Amino acid sequence: MAKKLKVGDTIRGYRILKVFGPGMMAISYAAMAPSGRKVFFKQYKSPAPTVVWYRDFVAYQKELSARVVKGKADNFAVAQVDAFEELWGGRCYFQAFQFVENGADLQQVLDEERERHRLTKKAPASDPAIWARHATWAKVLVAGIAALHDVQIVHADLKPANAYLIEDPTIASEYQLKLIDMDFSVLADRRPPWHGHQGYVGTDNYRSPEHLQKGAVPVLASDIFTCGLMLYELLAGRHPYWSEDQAEYARLVQGYKAEPPALIGPMPWPASNADVSAALHRCLNPDPAQRPTATELRAVLSGRDRKPAAAPAPPKEAAKPAVRPAPAPAHAAPTPRAPLVSDALELLSAGGKSLRVGVRTELGKLLMRQFGSDAEYWDDRQCVIERSAAGHWTLKGVGATTNQTLVNGRALTGARVLSHGDLIAVGNEAKGVAKLPLTVRAG
Repeated sequence: MAKKLKVGDTIRGYRILKVFGPGMMAISYAAMAPSGRKVFFKQYKSPAPTVVWYRDFVAYQKELSARVVKGKADNFAVAQVDAFEELWGGRCYFQAFQFVENGADLQQVLDEERERHRLTKKAPASDPAIWARHATWAKVLVAGIAALHDVQIVHADLKPANAYLIEDPTIASEYQLKLIDMDFSVLADRRPPWHGHQGYVGTDNYRSPEHLQKGAVPVLASDIFTCGLMLYELLAGRHPYWSEDQAEYARLVQGYKAEPPALIGPMPWPASNADVSAALHRCLNPDPAQRPTATELRAVLSGRDRKPAAAPAPPKEAAKPAVRPAPAPAHAAPTPRAPLVSDALELLSAGGKSLRVGVRTELGKLLMRQFGSDAEYWDDRQCVIERSAAGHWTLKGVGATTNQTLVNGRALTGARVLSHGDLIAVGNEAKGVAKLPLTVRAG
């Protein structure tokens, strides 16, 4: 019979540094690999080498690992480092994975935000800096799921605790995302070897309708359902179906009791709060065929799916129809908003850092470096923000620059009066490139 490893034990060159404790299927450890690299080490209780589907499970894990390193999936999922069978009191299967640290899982982050704001009785995401991070994390989460789905991997146990955020100050969001705990993920085009022998891994309050249906196999759309629950938490500040009673949770899920959420903050242009709310609600449809794909969801969150405005119909009394105006291009700016009138304004990065401007300020590379490495796309003198006598804030160019100054994706060609929610960046309008976007807020 296999026995549990202890700190200091060495097996196949892996030295155990820490015991994290037993899970349902495996015991987890931190270990030092023979190469000197720290790894996340798993000793499997299930399947044991004696069960009928054990060999198929080992082959399935090998294929799962191979798919993770294909395409972009490797950017969002922890990679397998090693896998082997060894005697440790008895025959046992082991896997070593990339070790993620210097961060926290999304559940820890959300819990810390809630505790920080508990005394104010104010939703954490209503803080502009926190909201900006949540909106960015939502996009990165869906990008990670899309990368897995591109190689036909169903995570099958998505929840905030399985989305690990690694601190990385070199990128705008300030965090990389790694989806963890994937050893019982499902290949969408290959039936898992444990089907019919044991159930599918899932977590209370994060099971999809397919998890709840006897004999059903989690599919790509099952990830979209559980991702939808996480997006509700990030963007609406609440879990739509949370219940201590899992029978009640199942009733809510299967009855499609969720309402389209009211988002706590404005999605960065050109995304639309109404479109995002509708897409999140579709994620929770009990019918998997009615849920959006990860690619469709990414497009909604970024605003890439926005349709041109419909042209008005000609008046009925006209003898001949007038020439109909052409639809606005997909990248056209939204209907102009009221100018921002305030004593100061704030420029907020996607990572939550902000710059308060109260006087005429020249924006350039040096000032932008506080927001991240993309500041290098700004010229030393890129543009100027200044306040008029009426209290309006205006953005002006300072002459020829390497990259265009963009407002809401459009190149700045003259003085532009700013409005709350405008997005200032540098890049190239024709190519759709925007670097280091900053959201305008009243300061």
